Amino acid sequence: MFRPFALILMTFLSIVGAVAQDDRLNELNFDEEPLPEETVAYSSVGIGPVFSLFTPDMTDVNAKATAMGIDELSSPFIFAGAEVFAAIGIVPNLRFGFSWLSGSVGSVKDFISTGGGTKRSLDYAISMRSLHIDYAIVPVSKLAIIPGVGLTWGYSTITQSTTTGSFDWVSDTSMTSQVFLEQSSLCLQPRLSLEYAVTPFLNLRAQAGYTVPVSTSDWTANVHATAQNVPSSIGINGVSAQIGVFVGLFN
Repeated sequence: MFRPFALILMTFLSIVGAVAQDDRLNELNFDEEPLPEETVAYSSVGIGPVFSLFTPDMTDVNAKATAMGIDELSSPFIFAGAEVFAAIGIVPNLRFGFSWLSGSVGSVKDFISTGGGTKRSLDYAISMRSLHIDYAIVPVSKLAIIPGVGLTWGYSTITQSTTTGSFDWVSDTSMTSQVFLEQSSLCLQPRLSLEYAVTPFLNLRAQAGYTVPVSTSDWTANVHATAQNVPSSIGINGVSAQIGVFVGLFN
């Protein structure tokens, strides 16, 4: 008499237990939570050629060219050189580099005189060696916005020549007069670069900068003499635009 009742009761309890377990299973959350993105510190080691357009004040240099009767010197300068840099990891996203650049512009003109042909020329050359400190900001993958500053040692030369005839090595005679002016400068060079890592081994750069002298030597003439009344506007001071291609390791 009690056996059928007990069987019915056990069946009922089993169903209730199964339903209760199913409700608890519904409470469980099996959705996969995204893993936190891994942040990779900026790192780069590179070396490559760089090319710059540099625009110093040429007003007084070209005034000298006009006084000599020759054409004005073209501007901007086209600088060529190289740069090497590395992020060494002591301070995140900070990197150090060294660059060397040089370029020149000139003007020459032939004059016909009684004694033969005469050439007059004016050449202006600048070279720069710089230590750089840059800080990389990486807004998206492969692209870096890099403000920085350079400490630059600059060297300027202006060569004014008038030549008639030829030079004889044996007799050491010529009809040439030449004045060679030179000046050295210590400059600051704030700059802003955009760099794109095309591959982990190739990096492209576009850059804008400004070079301003903080200390300059006196101009000298023909190495040993002091040059007087050289206009203060002539010097390593101006805006630059640069492109570069680097090989190395870039994240």
